[in-house]
Amino acid sequence: MAVYNPKTDLQILVDTGTTTFTLQADSYDISIDRGVSVEKGVIAKAKPGKATIQLMKSDLTDLMSSPPYKANQLITISAQSITVFSGLIQNVTIRYVAETKQIAVIIEAEDLVAKFMNTNLASFSLTGTLSNREYKKCMDAIHSAANTLDSRLSMTQLGTGASGSNQRANTWISTQIGEILDRFVTGELGWVTSQRDSTNLYYYTRADIDSKQATTWSSTRRTVSNIHSTSTNHVCMNDIEMVYDCDGLANVVTAIDEDSGGTVKSTVTNSSSVTAYGRSAGNYEINIDNSTGALLTYGGWATAVANAANPKNIKSVSCPGVRRDGELSSIIQADNGDIQQVEFAATGFTTLQEIYLITNVRHSITPDHWEVTLDLWRGI
Repeated sequence: MAVYNPKTDLQILVDTGTTTFTLQADSYDISIDRGVSVEKGVIAKAKPGKATIQLMKSDLTDLMSSPPYKANQLITISAQSITVFSGLIQNVTIRYVAETKQIAVIIEAEDLVAKFMNTNLASFSLTGTLSNREYKKCMDAIHSAANTLDSRLSMTQLGTGASGSNQRANTWISTQIGEILDRFVTGELGWVTSQRDSTNLYYYTRADIDSKQATTWSSTRRTVSNIHSTSTNHVCMNDIEMVYDCDGLANVVTAIDEDSGGTVKSTVTNSSSVTAYGRSAGNYEINIDNSTGALLTYGGWATAVANAANPKNIKSVSCPGVRRDGELSSIIQADNGDIQQVEFAATGFTTLQEIYLITNVRHSITPDHWEVTLDLWRGI
């Protein structure tokens, strides 16, 4: 890549449906926050990805008479043809800043997770044999229902792993997709997220997550490190946050049947974790088919969660989006669900070389600096 020039290489594109144009500005301040929300240490909840774009302009021509950008239009943020956000405009605010004698335009956008999750289904049913209610078939059914209402709403599997759970037969009346989707994902211990360069949603099965977590360290993979290297795989570290949080994970796990009014289906204890870190109990309400032949039982679900009870983790790392030589860092292409290696060494500390999954990507972009923060997770 060439040396990054923020005046010419950063592009904000708006697609009106009939034409695409680039937003021009004298200066800008952009924040992006997108990923999944990890609750109770193991359950990855889908959440809307958001971008806030503040543009400063001295030319009022395209702002006061007919603003070319409107709600529900597709907006894309990219640098040197690398997309870091794609979503729909939600709000546009225009105000005059007396101190600078310029117009400030603030555009707020969300990726398609928000629209997908908030779409209401008049009726949605799961029927048929147990195999017809496997996680993947449930997710495909939700995709089909959403896509019928809005052709922009799309969700496919990002992986090849088999389903790990079955849902009960059920019918929902006038229910938001997000409520149904959370039930499926929690029972599977899977993920739903969007990608930086696509308006599509993607889901992971439990097997897809397990496969990613089985990845071993490699010198040829992108590595965030405070040990400087000339390797093209090296990404300089600005900051690292390490946690020792016993409240985040449970080593005595009780799986409760959500539809039965609180009936306890299984309790599993991770004895070695209790001995090492003390007892940390957690009650989880889930909904899966527990019948003979079901892929994942309540006991299996509780076991998977209990076995994740290691509270020592790297929570996040921050890195410059522009390298020392002025070129864009590969870290700006980091995405939710990616495997991320982290290396850390300091006097008095054992050198760490650890592998995580990225749960959240945040960008802070100004003409003077580009900071990328990755939230990290490893668990089940």
